[in-house]
Amino acid sequence: MRSVWWLRSLCAAGCALSVRCNDETTEVVTKDVCYSELRWVGGKRGSPEMYPGRDCVGCHLDNDGPPLALGGTIYPYLIERPEILELQTGTDCFGLEGVLVRIRDARGQRFELTTNRAGSFFVEGDPSDVAKPFSVELEMGDIRPQMPTRPLYGGCGYCHDPSTPRATDVGLPYTSSPTDADYRNGTARIGIGGYRPGGPGTATVEEELRSLAGSDP
Repeated sequence: MRSVWWLRSLCAAGCALSVRCNDETTEVVTKDVCYSELRWVGGKRGSPEMYPGRDCVGCHLDNDGPPLALGGTIYPYLIERPEILELQTGTDCFGLEGVLVRIRDARGQRFELTTNRAGSFFVEGDPSDVAKPFSVELEMGDIRPQMPTRPLYGGCGYCHDPSTPRATDVGLPYTSSPTDADYRNGTARIGIGGYRPGGPGTATVEEELRSLAGSDP
């Protein structure tokens, strides 16, 4: 494990905590737009909170940003499309802070990260520094989902974007074990399904959003 990356990621997350709401980079919105009630509006201003939910690795490559080996954003719900596009109408929404993200690459190298205020996590370095494929496990309280596939690319938002077509929509077969890093299968955002912000016995975020929209479970 490269401890420098781990420390940089944690420091970036810590710096993000000092940023206040209603500044020039964030906008307060209603829960039907973004459940977190906060979204990024700061454009390309460098920040650990910038553009949550997007393909951060690809974006940094395309815009000559600091190189990232991998990165993504975790949300407090797990809702498939097209429903999620009706329940959450905003873009660049902040996700869930405090999620523990454990990653192990093909060489056995381990990374342990914690999501920042935007719900984002990342590892600095060249994309080739993380051996593919890699595995991902999340932890938020007693919820510990594991990613069922082993990605060949570290920009999570490349596939975890409900507006991205599924592989079958563009004439490609679906596979859980892609052999090409360019393989793309649009799917739900990375989420902590069944998360209850109010504690045991209270509504899950999925239930709360459906209630807010007046839709049946």
